[in-house]
Amino acid sequence: QKKKLSLNHVSVFENMAKMKVILSLLLVANTCSGLSVTTTLASPKSRLQDIFQGKADDLLVDPKTKQPLVASRRLTGSSVQVVYESNDERYGRRGNGAYLDLVAPLSAPSLEKLRQNAVTAFQTSSSDIVKVQTFRSPLTAFLYERGWRDSFVRNGFPGPDQEFAEFKEFAQIEETEKTVLDLSCGTGLFTRRIFTATPPTTRLIAADYSEAMLLEANRRFRQSFGNKQQQTSHNIDFIRVDVAHLPFADNSIDAIHCGAALHCYPDVEAALKEIFRVLKPDGAFFATTFLKGAMGTATSSSSSALSFFPQRRDTGFRFFSLDELEQLTREAAFADVHVRRQGSYCAIIKCRPSLKGTLGIDDDGVDNLTENEAPLSPSSFPPSTPTSTTSRVNSVNTAAAVVTDIPSA
Repeated sequence: QKKKLSLNHVSVFENMAKMKVILSLLLVANTCSGLSVTTTLASPKSRLQDIFQGKADDLLVDPKTKQPLVASRRLTGSSVQVVYESNDERYGRRGNGAYLDLVAPLSAPSLEKLRQNAVTAFQTSSSDIVKVQTFRSPLTAFLYERGWRDSFVRNGFPGPDQEFAEFKEFAQIEETEKTVLDLSCGTGLFTRRIFTATPPTTRLIAADYSEAMLLEANRRFRQSFGNKQQQTSHNIDFIRVDVAHLPFADNSIDAIHCGAALHCYPDVEAALKEIFRVLKPDGAFFATTFLKGAMGTATSSSSSALSFFPQRRDTGFRFFSLDELEQLTREAAFADVHVRRQGSYCAIIKCRPSLKGTLGIDDDGVDNLTENEAPLSPSSFPPSTPTSTTSRVNSVNTAAAVVTDIPSA
């Protein structure tokens, strides 16, 4: 009986194997017949091409060459991987698909590239190491919404809700079919607010250089919304970027939010020029950052006990003056510039690439400068550095900028 049972088991398995082969042959035959017949419906061949044939993305470009990135699917083992390719590099998703990495290509670096990286690392200043590496730490990502960001209020930062309300009003993100970039998104504190406030036709990008921050931002987003994003037409993605080499096409972004980040950039000038390049002419750039004197740093006029550390601000984050921020944004070719002090040591920057007709101080009771009034004399400003995208503005020297130093009530 045992022998009969074993023989029966063998025959069952043999029959199952035969059935699999027959089904496979039938599937191949059916597919082949579909490929050879042209119908009004999409044929299997066209459906297969739609899945694996590369399509250029109107927004994403190679961060170095600015060539359009073509998204295509590659079969890797039993899984399908989406790859973004230019003529020079291939990029893909990391962190188990949590974010698209447009900083580090998928291909292994050449010996020359490794040598360049080693030289760059050796030449990197201690200040730049603090700016970049602090926020790449998983510990910082863990602590950021567990008290770290809340501590900014002591330096005059508005709370997240108040800051977001001002950004939303300035950028008009509630309008349909806009592309909104949350630059240096961190843990997604503002990404989630933008997602909630924007219509489903919005394309939302949460971008950061820190892998740890992007992982935490993606985790918190999924925790907050679950499958809601999949149930709507909301187009949201988490992308790793280098702010000095943004992987976005010229004139492609409607609004950029950059919260508490400018002081962390190793090259603020290059970052602002890139931000200007990717913004549409009527786009909006909103940023907050720290002013000199924040976090106990001493200024030249300070009488605090820390005034005997005059170089302290130069060994870590870069804190600014209002005049410095105004000049930096104007030299990046922004035409409509508004910088103000909020509280003790917070700066709020609102810029547009082209003049919108209304400049001045928001919500402070001071008369605004309208398009019917004469702008500030261009001769009062130093000449601006030309950029490749200044054709979007007739002349940077026609820019009008208003800088205010009015503490909040």
